[in-house]
Amino acid sequence: MNRREIFKKGSFKRHSFEIYLSQGNEMKEIVIDSTNQYPIHLPLTYFVSNKGRAKGKADSMPYESFRWINIQSRGGNAHSLVLIKSRMIKTNMHGISIFEPNGRNKYCSICILDDDMKNVTRDYTCVSPEFNINYGSMTYNPGYCGVYGILFVVMFRHYVAQKNKKWLIEWNEMMTMMSKKINNNVGCLGVEIASRVQNIISNGSFSFEIIENDILKMLLDVNENEND
Repeated sequence: MNRREIFKKGSFKRHSFEIYLSQGNEMKEIVIDSTNQYPIHLPLTYFVSNKGRAKGKADSMPYESFRWINIQSRGGNAHSLVLIKSRMIKTNMHGISIFEPNGRNKYCSICILDDDMKNVTRDYTCVSPEFNINYGSMTYNPGYCGVYGILFVVMFRHYVAQKNKKWLIEWNEMMTMMSKKINNNVGCLGVEIASRVQNIISNGSFSFEIIENDILKMLLDVNENEND
């Protein structure tokens, strides 16, 4: 099967694997409607509340946890992000950041505005790649944003389990590695890695624990080999 067929056939197992990864992060995914606006402009209070205002989406999150973000757009299409809360996030006082595989620049799907209407998106996307790693033709990238999210969460769970205080540095180094461009059709190295993640989920064990370990080993091996 080609990548598009594998991606489509593996959608149910991929979603089930996301549920498995969410163990200990039992809060529902965040669903955002983008049918009337793109990028989506959101006040910072959507994520973190000010005194006297309704609770934000990250307020009740414990540190070293995550939530899936599902952005619904026109035509029934969706885009997947991840919101994390970590003591290692120092770019804002709330310790939160969004993983956006489309990068922090031109193709970022969210624009976060503070109380003064200042764009503070970069302060809240420090775990995202600087530039888009989610591109390429449908032949090579049939829609890997959610797979990128899984890739990120597997690594995040690993860092949390290891109590790695330098994980953000290591993660950003991995993002730099994944950003290596192959060409406009194939995409970047990240697309190739996302394809491997999809294959492990689709063709791997019925045990999600084994699948997670296989993905983690692959990611660590690729990162080590590429940086030798």
